[in-house]
Amino acid sequence: MEPMLPLFAPKGRVLLVDGHHLAYRTFFALKGLTTSRGEPVQAVYGFAKSLLKALKEDGDAVIVVFDAKAPSFRHEAYEGYKAGRAPTPEDFPRQLALIKEFVDLLGLVRLEAPGYEADDVLATLAKKAEREGYEVRILTADRDLYQLVSDRVAILHPEGHLITPGWLMERYGLRPEQWVDYRALAGDPSDNIPGVKGIGEKRAAALLREWGSLENLLKHLDRVKPSLREAILAHMEDLRLSQDLSRVRTDLPLEVDFARRREPDREALKAFLERLEFGSLLHEFGLLEGPQALEEAPWPPPEGAFVGYLLSRPEPMWAGLEALAACREGRVHRAEDPLSGLRDLREVRGLLAKDLAVLALREGLDLPPSDDPMLLAYLLDPANTTPEGVARRYGGEWTAEAGERAALAERLYGRLRERLEGEEKLLWLYQEVERPLSRVLAHMEATGVRLDVPYLRALSLEVEAEVRRVEEEVFRLAGHPFNLNSRDQLERVLFDELGLPAIGKTEKTGKRSTSAAVLEALREAHPIVAKILEYRELTKLKSTYIDPLPGLVHPKTGRLHTRFNQTATATGRLSSSDPNLQNIPVRTPLGQRIRRAFVAEEGWLLVALDYSQIELRVLAHLSGDENLIRVFKEGQDIHTETASWMFAVPKEAVDPLMRRAAKTVNFGVLYGMSAHRLSQELSIPYEEAAAFIERYFQTFPKVRAWIERTLEEGRT
Repeated sequence: MEPMLPLFAPKGRVLLVDGHHLAYRTFFALKGLTTSRGEPVQAVYGFAKSLLKALKEDGDAVIVVFDAKAPSFRHEAYEGYKAGRAPTPEDFPRQLALIKEFVDLLGLVRLEAPGYEADDVLATLAKKAEREGYEVRILTADRDLYQLVSDRVAILHPEGHLITPGWLMERYGLRPEQWVDYRALAGDPSDNIPGVKGIGEKRAAALLREWGSLENLLKHLDRVKPSLREAILAHMEDLRLSQDLSRVRTDLPLEVDFARRREPDREALKAFLERLEFGSLLHEFGLLEGPQALEEAPWPPPEGAFVGYLLSRPEPMWAGLEALAACREGRVHRAEDPLSGLRDLREVRGLLAKDLAVLALREGLDLPPSDDPMLLAYLLDPANTTPEGVARRYGGEWTAEAGERAALAERLYGRLRERLEGEEKLLWLYQEVERPLSRVLAHMEATGVRLDVPYLRALSLEVEAEVRRVEEEVFRLAGHPFNLNSRDQLERVLFDELGLPAIGKTEKTGKRSTSAAVLEALREAHPIVAKILEYRELTKLKSTYIDPLPGLVHPKTGRLHTRFNQTATATGRLSSSDPNLQNIPVRTPLGQRIRRAFVAEEGWLLVALDYSQIELRVLAHLSGDENLIRVFKEGQDIHTETASWMFAVPKEAVDPLMRRAAKTVNFGVLYGMSAHRLSQELSIPYEEAAAFIERYFQTFPKVRAWIERTLEEGRT
């Protein structure tokens, strides 16, 4: 075990943490972070990371302060105080409770004071510590507390910089003792502090730089610009109220011993971090075994060892094997000659096992990929699909050392397999589908596909000539040549010279958009638009597929080898990369011609297979709807049958438009399509679309029940 991170820096400094503010800040900064069970934890993780960073540098004593649930004296003084703030997000209270639990497990002092805000508690503690001779750091991004800054008190911003008297002077031209007056004049919309209407932050700072304080300013109002004088006099009540609301209390009756210590509860803290899947924090707090605990052993490894390896590049068919190691029960075995070492293995168990299996097949060795923690992690959370992310979540670090990768694979496999023990369906999916599939994919990648390179080179010349022809046609319609690949020049031609309507603007620059969606909408407005779209299609297909593909043919095999990514999508489908062969267009004539370059060996055929309406068949099974099941059992066309029911006509009377509408409803309803969206898809009135959906659910009543049941399960 590594020694646990020391929680206290050298004596003489107190770290005060604005717990509520820090939790709220990280809640929004890391939106979307969840455990594999779908539990939101972004605020907890962000809070822990920020606190950990501060603990490494600050704190003879560490005190974390939270707002109490009861209203403060400021709410009693001013009913509008903090009014207008958005309601507390639904996920926040539970995460706040977890944050407080985390603070307690660390052994830190946690304080709340009913009737007062965290700011008042922090201010009282800061002044008390300052009087006792401590240096003070307050971890917060809340500007209210800038008034506390002094030679011995500084604000530690979560982003890392210190706010000191010098920083305040450089940034605002103000001293800390002027901060309350500054907020009184300028106001603060975040707390609904009114200030003086018409005096913003810049003018408030300028007035205080000139007059020193609010009281001195009020004494010399006759020497102030008339418009400012009138504004101040008209809002004097708001000004005094804002001053009172802005000033923090430093005299709360708090008894705190800054020298008190409490040790962290190591085991409970470890269990807490494991429960929330904060693997990187386990590592940072020293609650995991590190690589230095590994014992070296000679090669070859025993059967069942987990491997770790390093490739010279990501694509296994092109990569060199730079290092190979294996780990069994904490003992690491390293191969002196990585390629020769492969011959001592019977299978590949480890992170990214398929890639090493593909490389082995390239070298003539059939080493089937076996247990892979990446597959287990993918089943638990399809959104967490990188070895770095999996290591961080489940406790470890993805390093560039083969032995450490092997040891990491062994540890992760044990932890993840344990998580799957109670998930019978997921365990079955791993053992019967994902793990065997990786072996099939390895052979598919290593086999590759034959490419007719001469055909593609000839097609490239033909398309290049077509590009030049279309380009000349665009120039003729524009009245002059220009750079078709320059969006700025194209923008001027379309909207300034030809006078076409500007439909939208780019998000970043605010310029008139020339995107594909905009051009499609303008297709009928001028003949040049269709030619520009044709030019874009030709050049994109040429640069993306026709020209690059021949250069990707492997010199040893003479074939093209894509990578089939088993854990890259959250939906469970495979993706293809290096190159991506799934996006070659099929609907356009040129796309079909590109596809003809993929050919079979002499005496072989390429066979294309597709499931027949697989999603709707699965829907029939899951919902148990008798009408839907009967259609499939009888071998009927589901879209024609649905159209017959929807339009109340015999099947023989269903025309292509009716069938298209029924197909849209069949698939749209499954994925939550609304009546509004359906009306847009079919170009029909909203009422008619709503009636279609209602008739669909009347025809297949158990589908509606299944959808509602599934949504309810997701909510709970």
